[in-house]
Amino acid sequence: MDEFDFLDEEEEEVVEGEDGIKLAEIYKLTMKLLKLLEDLKSVELKESTSLMLIRELVGEDKVLLGLASKMLQDISLGLDGDEYVI
Repeated sequence: MDEFDFLDEEEEEVVEGEDGIKLAEIYKLTMKLLKLLEDLKSVELKESTSLMLIRELVGEDKVLLGLASKMLQDISLGLDGDEYVI
């Protein structure tokens, strides 16, 4: 596997070529953004910046909005993704 191949652990699918290059760049930039976000001292700024990023990523996509809402609900309830509320 070269440096631009990306293994998606859940689907175990290798993304190669142009999409692999884009995915690697997105991952690198995401890690940089998260590091900058962690370095913010103000909790209010962290919260508002996090919400702003979510809003920009989700946009008008109803599926992504539902996934983001579910993830935020799970986080607020302390669930790690392997637990489900019935």
